[in-house]
Amino acid sequence: MAAKVASAVTVSQGAGKLMYEVTIGDALASDAAAIALIGANTFTATFGHTVPADHLAEFLASTYSSEVVEAEILKAQETNTSTIVARDEAGKVMGFVQLVRELTEPCIPGDASSHAELRRLYVDTTAHGKGIGSKLIAAVEHKAKAEGFKTLWLTVWEHHPQAQRLYQKLGYVKVGETEFATGDSIQMDWVLAKSL
Repeated sequence: MAAKVASAVTVSQGAGKLMYEVTIGDALASDAAAIALIGANTFTATFGHTVPADHLAEFLASTYSSEVVEAEILKAQETNTSTIVARDEAGKVMGFVQLVRELTEPCIPGDASSHAELRRLYVDTTAHGKGIGSKLIAAVEHKAKAEGFKTLWLTVWEHHPQAQRLYQKLGYVKVGETEFATGDSIQMDWVLAKSL
């Protein structure tokens, strides 16, 4: 069941202000194409310049094709992964995030069964700065806490200070580093964690 959340963020439009509203809810198989497009576009805009074009193309095909995303949504119970989306008033998917249960990194203390990962927070590049990412994070945190998880963790690219600031503002702290591969290109991500 989706929860309708009025955005506290206003965006100037001419002389007036426009109030944005998003609905947060579980992804449907019919959302796969929109999620794939947002994932591919956002990943490319953020990281595409750092890896060879063939590595990027291979990664996008294996991670953000409509077929791959639809399979992830349909196999959510098998993979312990929930995909959550934000929809605008017209029902268009504006962003997504995943909650992955009982997964951990070696640098995170405690029992892995009490850990959950916040994965793939991506917002349509046309909607950056409108509070959608924060709402998706809040939804994952709420869901993880309600399911009894004690620690929520994530990875963020070491050269993405804007995302690092957002997560740190929301209470996540750096606990280590891990490698992220895009094809043969290896980059360093920070591991951030938050007690729920």
